[in-house]
Amino acid sequence: MSLEWNVTTVGELCSNVSSGGTPKSTNEEYYGGDIPWLNTKEVNFNRIYDTEKHITNEGFENSAAKWVKKDSVIVAMYGATAAKVAMNMVDLTTNQACCNLTIDKSLANPKFVYYYLYSNYEKLLNLASGAAQQNLNSNIIKEFPINIPSLKVQNNVVNLLSTIDDKIEINQKINKNLESIIKIFYKNWFEDFEPFKKMEFHNTKLGKIPNGWNVLPLKDFIKFQEGPGIRNWQYVDENGVNFLNIRCIQNNDLILDTANMISKEEAEGKYSHFMLEEWDLVISSSGTLGRYAIVRREHLPLCLNTSIIRFSPMHSFNHYSYIYSYLTSRGFYHHLLTMGSGSVQLNFGPTHLKKIDLIVPPKYILNEYNDLIFPLIKKSVTIKSEITKLIKLRDTLLPKLMSGEIDVSEVNCDLE
Repeated sequence: MSLEWNVTTVGELCSNVSSGGTPKSTNEEYYGGDIPWLNTKEVNFNRIYDTEKHITNEGFENSAAKWVKKDSVIVAMYGATAAKVAMNMVDLTTNQACCNLTIDKSLANPKFVYYYLYSNYEKLLNLASGAAQQNLNSNIIKEFPINIPSLKVQNNVVNLLSTIDDKIEINQKINKNLESIIKIFYKNWFEDFEPFKKMEFHNTKLGKIPNGWNVLPLKDFIKFQEGPGIRNWQYVDENGVNFLNIRCIQNNDLILDTANMISKEEAEGKYSHFMLEEWDLVISSSGTLGRYAIVRREHLPLCLNTSIIRFSPMHSFNHYSYIYSYLTSRGFYHHLLTMGSGSVQLNFGPTHLKKIDLIVPPKYILNEYNDLIFPLIKKSVTIKSEITKLIKLRDTLLPKLMSGEIDVSEVNCDLE
């Protein structure tokens, strides 16, 4: 480490440290307002531009919620998200499980502090305590040591990492737009029937549909398979084959950092018919119900596991876009919620899928829809692959930049 780097604490770099509060949840007048209110489940090594919930002035005034200035570093203190960090890009309020760090900009670049805590997530998490769940407190976070270089070096580090994160965000926005376009077309064609209004319609159990269209059991049109239930004692530490768990499905993509492995022998033998293929659509069927992702070539070899169902066209790959659109639609998600079973958490499996009927248009319409939509799906998959590479690049650079191992003056930040 360069002699220019000094050891201090997070608290020494802050002009203010605060937590938040939660308005009484049973009072509807406290929610649905214009004040952004952050829950710790939204803190996930990310930039916060908006929040899932908003509170009213009444809710703010009748709780311990406080305004947190833009460009603060937010650290989750409790439970599953403990020690995860985020940066708020807008002024907002938070619940009491957030430790909100307002950084003195004469001492540190707030983004540098964010990246430093991101890089040292495991170290901070190891300081958490609690029998039922891991908890931090503001004193632990304030006393956490941080190696800090000059502001000039901080700014150079931040410039490089932010350039990568900017590119990731741009790609994520493009993908979100692509997914919205696909959903709009699906609804327009197969729920509102706009292009087919001039056709004659007939009654079915799913309502009126154009003549020549059918209602079929899902099992007669879409192939599906549930995973086998691989047990802990079957895991191997290295030289194995990844298998999915529900934590792997994030943001409509597969993040295999949390995947476990089984031996190649078991994958190629006992579980060979559970090996996934490129373009398989996988959907979580337990816990985080309805999360989905497309299997890409770079994910392979990859084995299916319990709590996840794979889907693929039964008759023709030209049906892929329709099947993808249907399985990621609100209508199918409604089936998951209403037909799922389980007292603690909802579960959904082949038994439920066999009870679902769906509208099936003629082949020529399926082909036309695929010609229109599949290029959008393919573009989305390509962008997700690029996002994965950028995340890997950032996470490889992060510890080296945070320790001063890399001289940032020699790094080209231009990713265009």
